[in-house]
Amino acid sequence: MSSEFDHYINLLGNPDNPVFLSILFIILFVFIIYIIYLKFFIPAKKKHLNEKRDLELDNLRIIGAFSESDPNPIVRTDTKGDIIHFNRSAQKLFQLQKGGKINLKQISPELNFNYEKEIGNSSNIQLDLTVGDKNYSVYFYGIKTLQMARVYFIDHTERIIYQKQLVESEQKYRSLSFYLQDHMEEEKDRIGLELHDSIGQNLYLVKLKINNSVDNDTFKKNVMEINEALDSTISELREILFNLKPKVLEDMGLLEAVRTLSEKISANFKIKGEVDYAGTPIRLNKKTELYLFRIIQESLSNILRHSRATGYFIQFVFSPSTLKIHIADNGIGFNTNEISQFKQYGMLNMSERIKTLNGKMKLNSSDEDGTSLYFEIPCGVI
Repeated sequence: MSSEFDHYINLLGNPDNPVFLSILFIILFVFIIYIIYLKFFIPAKKKHLNEKRDLELDNLRIIGAFSESDPNPIVRTDTKGDIIHFNRSAQKLFQLQKGGKINLKQISPELNFNYEKEIGNSSNIQLDLTVGDKNYSVYFYGIKTLQMARVYFIDHTERIIYQKQLVESEQKYRSLSFYLQDHMEEEKDRIGLELHDSIGQNLYLVKLKINNSVDNDTFKKNVMEINEALDSTISELREILFNLKPKVLEDMGLLEAVRTLSEKISANFKIKGEVDYAGTPIRLNKKTELYLFRIIQESLSNILRHSRATGYFIQFVFSPSTLKIHIADNGIGFNTNEISQFKQYGMLNMSERIKTLNGKMKLNSSDEDGTSLYFEIPCGVI
């Protein structure tokens, strides 16, 4: 057995043996790769890292030169978060002193994170920060090759103040708009009552007096003409009263008021209107019903003036929690992206009324499908 083993060992050591040559070739190949790695790759890698480091240092020097005059605070930190450089704005804001030592987390607890890890990962971190009465967006940039981080504090205080002022202005505008709308409705009520109680009654009284007058033929003819004029005037007066504030809205609710409005429009204009509903009709509070009626009235007015439609459709969908209203016509439509056209069509007024009711509004319009308006508001039963 030992003689056979010795024989195989001798074969492995024989230069003519292919196995011996293969092993020798592998050893030689590995040795050459190692020499190449040692003599070429490692120096090239070191050179690349040094060049990259020098380039980043040059960039940092250039940026540092500009940062001195930057109105926004800029600091650099080491891997522990200690500030190692700062510009004049940072010095003024954080009361920094040259030669002093302050850590970034001492500026704000929100800046307390693993600096060594974030710098090692060359992380980019962004967060919002309040320092005193100033609001900043903080940008943390880790620089692995330099083992430091550059931190920018971008001041957004003026923008935030402007946004707050804008929101306050919008709220004031809405409050004023709601006040004016309510005041207009009250004024319409007052005018309606005066028209009904004074002018309406007087016209009706004149009509009765004339009908009971003398019976000659000439006077009869004049009476008939006056009678027709009075009928027309009374009819127009009723129309004005309905537009000011329809009594049916107060007595029967929104659905019946819209049906009456649609019947009047269909009778007076060459357009077919249809009003339908789903669910169980419910009464809303008076102001909600009045606002919705005005929105629908404005929508139908737009259809008559602009759409060139031959028909329109209004559907109410009642549920215990919401009321949905869909108004659609088969007209020419318009470009909903044009803001000026939105103003022309009273969309701003509609939108504000819907916001008052905590509702949502959606508008679709095209040449092929006409215009569709969708309203959805939360509702409560009276």
